[in-house]
Amino acid sequence: MIRAVGTRLLASAIRLGSLPATRHGLVLASAVFIFVIVRAAATGDPLVAYDAHVYWSAAALADPYSATIAGGFGAEGGLYKYKYPPVLAQLLFVVHWLPWPVFLGAWTALLLAAVALQSGRLMLPVLFLPPVLGELWLGNLNLLIGLAIVVGFRWPAAWAIVVLTKMTPGIGLLWFAVRREWRELFIALGVSAAVAATSFAIAPGLWADFSAALRTQFDVSLSSAGQAIPLPLPVRLVAGALLTTWGARSGRRWVVPAAAILAIPFSWWNVFSIAVGAIPLAVPGAAPRLAALVAGRGDRPRVRRRSVHGAGSGP
Repeated sequence: MIRAVGTRLLASAIRLGSLPATRHGLVLASAVFIFVIVRAAATGDPLVAYDAHVYWSAAALADPYSATIAGGFGAEGGLYKYKYPPVLAQLLFVVHWLPWPVFLGAWTALLLAAVALQSGRLMLPVLFLPPVLGELWLGNLNLLIGLAIVVGFRWPAAWAIVVLTKMTPGIGLLWFAVRREWRELFIALGVSAAVAATSFAIAPGLWADFSAALRTQFDVSLSSAGQAIPLPLPVRLVAGALLTTWGARSGRRWVVPAAAILAIPFSWWNVFSIAVGAIPLAVPGAAPRLAALVAGRGDRPRVRRRSVHGAGSGP
């Protein structure tokens, strides 16, 4: 009964999202949201697009880790703290000359595009989910992490985005290992290693500072205090690994974004926006283009081959 009602509601939401009026309305609403957040950020409120401001400011700094090293995970030492590997700051260096409001407008448009790609015809209800709204308001890159996971089933190199930003959600690469899809696994790890090596060659000092910044955050990651998922990181990593293994064996690709949420270094409530990536994997009719793009043998359960010897058949 409940499942039937849910199925009908889902079908109705997909039909609503297919209407031209809905699509046009979403484009208009996205433009209005970009205008509102850019205007709010221009007032100087430090909590508007907080994470996006961290990325933008880190790209312009010679020492983006100084505040984190000085004050650890909290606000001590400076409000805007860059905690990612150097790669993101180095990539954004090419646009650091953009004024903050212009950068924020472009970044928010990118995040909204990620929502549209992953949610497709369900974008309207997805935008009202608190983690998604919060993610868009903060300007974090969790929505891009979800998209990279989805696209990574077709192009494993996309996993470099996951590994070289949030790092620990890379536990999802166990999918390829469990299924013995070694080529995909080697591509994901190889591209990640190549990008990291290039980054290190350009600025080895940044990687030393990143290591120092990481050491100031270990205690926070090992604690459950203040986390949306009240479990320390090691426990969540094990849970994410088990979930990925189960999904890989049964062909349920939609569990990989869920495993990434579990494995996130610090589980703020907005990290649940990564779950948007499960939509094209679990409900292909909602985002048919992306679902078709990444469709393949990863949908099938992993079956161990059995020998035919002794089965009673003739030679």
